[in-house]
Amino acid sequence: MHEHKQNQCKRKVKHRKNVMGLIIFCITVGIAFMFTYYQNLRKEISVRQKWLETVLTGEKKWILENQGPEGEIYMNGSKAGDVNPYFACMAALGLLSETENCPMTETEKKAVGRYLDWHTGILLETDGKMGIYRKESGKLVYKEKADSEDGYLGMYLFLMGKYLEKTEITDLPEYWKKGISLALKKIQSLMQDGITQVSEENTTVYLMDNLEVWKGLYELEHAGLKDVQAIREMRNKLQAQIEKLFWDDANQRWRIIENSDLYHQKEFYPDGVAQIYPLIYEFPVKEKKKQKILYKQFTERFQWQKLNKKRTGFLWAMTGMAAAQMGDINNLLEMIRNYEAEYCENRKYPLYTGEAGWICMECEKLYSLYERKIKSGFLFYNLISKKLLRSDFLQRIMISVFYTRESALKRAGSFCL
Repeated sequence: MHEHKQNQCKRKVKHRKNVMGLIIFCITVGIAFMFTYYQNLRKEISVRQKWLETVLTGEKKWILENQGPEGEIYMNGSKAGDVNPYFACMAALGLLSETENCPMTETEKKAVGRYLDWHTGILLETDGKMGIYRKESGKLVYKEKADSEDGYLGMYLFLMGKYLEKTEITDLPEYWKKGISLALKKIQSLMQDGITQVSEENTTVYLMDNLEVWKGLYELEHAGLKDVQAIREMRNKLQAQIEKLFWDDANQRWRIIENSDLYHQKEFYPDGVAQIYPLIYEFPVKEKKKQKILYKQFTERFQWQKLNKKRTGFLWAMTGMAAAQMGDINNLLEMIRNYEAEYCENRKYPLYTGEAGWICMECEKLYSLYERKIKSGFLFYNLISKKLLRSDFLQRIMISVFYTRESALKRAGSFCL
């Protein structure tokens, strides 16, 4: 009987040793699998990042080709085309986009500076009332009034602020200082209770225009200028008013116009786009979960990543910035791929340089999202592998799963060694 118990005890110890060996083997295989997965992930992302840099370089080149002798940036074609300062700012912002291996060049930096020279000159000349311009008989002439003042001023400050931040310029030309001062003064004149109306004549208050103004103030505030207290106060008040006046809590969506319930669910623009506009301009939304729902609804309803120009006649590449803010890599990647396949070779209208500018900014954002994915993958692998390989961790597994030979023998009712 005693010998039988001894044999039973030995079998239990042997069994537990086998199980221990199996666990160590599984841990080793798991670490090897994670390492292989991480290496493959890095290779795949590296290929995509190089592709993004190719797209980015191509779009910047095309934007530069559309810059005129005075610094103006044309919509599509500098020989006989239109210059819309609002969209030209978007194109110039694209030239400021960069990645680790594709930094902003001196040529691109100078091109944006030349554009700001031209824009600031027109701004001062018209006392802040920008227009649409067209090249006729070799000369750029005023054609029509801009459809808004607040949005155009916001985009100018957005570009100016981003340029100053990227280039770290602190010694501004005197007329740039005057341009910034005039733009801020005009914005203040359009404000009622901290929110801007379209123009002096048009008192309508739009969500999108105010988000553009907010973005301009935000970028200027963080541009490295010396005295930004007044800008910060203006931006803070506008930020609070946007949340207060435009968020429709009853219907869980953004209002297009202040104090208006006008909304058509199936309309891409302005109704649909307005719901993701806070994301496009990186507005710090308080209701993040609700904004996530609005983004998901917009994506499901309109399939923006397919770039269906039949909706409004244009691509609306800016919608990809909302995906970037949501970390939606797959849909943003699909949109840029669709853009490259359909428009990178054939540059015909309705493609215009403003769209290319957004593509540049989205390439930069997607590149950064991939960088984050690589780092998070590495941190996860490093954490798990170190934890599993720690001797005390394995020891805890041994103690929790197995008994020592002596304790096993005791449980079997024997004191044999």
